[in-house]
Amino acid sequence: MSEQLETVAMPETAVLTGQPRLHVASSEDQGDLRFRRLLERLSVGAYTCDAEGLITYFNPQAAELWGRSPRLNHPDDRFCGSFKLFAVDGSPIRHDQSWMALALRDRREYDNQEIIIQHPDGRRVTVLAHASPFFGESEKLLGAVNVLVDISASKRADEALRAANGKVAHQVIGRTAELTELTRHLMRTTEVEKTKLAAELHDEMGSLLTVLSMRLNRLGERVAEVAPGLADEHAQLIDLVRNMVVSQRRIVASLRPVLLDSFGLGVALRHYVEDWGRHTGIQAEADITPAFPTLRANAGLALFRTAQEALTNVARHANASFVRVSLNGEGKRVTMSIEDDGIGVPPGVWLLASSHGFSGMRERLMEFGGQLVVEPTPGGRGTRVSATMPR
Repeated sequence: MSEQLETVAMPETAVLTGQPRLHVASSEDQGDLRFRRLLERLSVGAYTCDAEGLITYFNPQAAELWGRSPRLNHPDDRFCGSFKLFAVDGSPIRHDQSWMALALRDRREYDNQEIIIQHPDGRRVTVLAHASPFFGESEKLLGAVNVLVDISASKRADEALRAANGKVAHQVIGRTAELTELTRHLMRTTEVEKTKLAAELHDEMGSLLTVLSMRLNRLGERVAEVAPGLADEHAQLIDLVRNMVVSQRRIVASLRPVLLDSFGLGVALRHYVEDWGRHTGIQAEADITPAFPTLRANAGLALFRTAQEALTNVARHANASFVRVSLNGEGKRVTMSIEDDGIGVPPGVWLLASSHGFSGMRERLMEFGGQLVVEPTPGGRGTRVSATMPR
């Protein structure tokens, strides 16, 4: 390289300029030599070209980045000493379209421009080019200097990170799909178990309560004759059994709405809303499309369970005095909404994973292509839970 330095002729007054341009006067060869030595001490590649693009100097780091040593002041090695150049998208770049060539042609600086250098052996490195023209008196273009910073390692790290992120994203998507399917399987299994339990409560407990009620009625006749003083207590037992029958029917209906299977969603939902209002003491109104259409298997159950969960939330948390449940089956979609005049739900809470009730509603509806939206009511007080799904 020292012999090379002795034979290199720098353009007169080789001084770098950025913005604004600096004009220079002629200098001695000793100043040119100091400039070259400055470039040699850089830890990055650097080289200079004259105004015609002939390479007049390059430091060892530039030769290492190129994978070769170009010929100085030779027309076959103009603008860049690399074997081949490529853009970041992989398309080839001619040397006369490199950043050094553009800096000379446009008489302006190109800073932090990414480009790929290919060695003669095929190996590629990615660099950032910083090409700056320099000028003499009267804006005369003398040449340009290009500083090359190797960013191959950081590019490989970025690519590895992107690949890792892609792998993680793929795993997350796969795991999410697994969890979604597991959740839906658990919901289906739960419905099956609820159906079995409802049948057992209806058949076995219903039979026992019926027998108990009949025997208490017969016992009442004897109590009136043998122990009239026990008549009041006997009447209380009769009332207790009647309350047990009412509770048993309500529990069976909540486990598996018999009306849903027999008469469809419209009838079942109206009956449930009325019973819910009596049980909670909250004024409840059902606005349901007449002759509500029959839905796909279990789609009606998904909407019914959504209404159940929404009304349970109202009873537990909303501090509401009025609830309206609307069900519309006209058109290609079924729309159901539950509106209350309670204290409302904080924004975004229904989307949290910890909001299990809302998550369950959302999963039930998604299985049938439906959607769930929770938002304030138009009046600004209370909450509206809206569920939609294709018919």
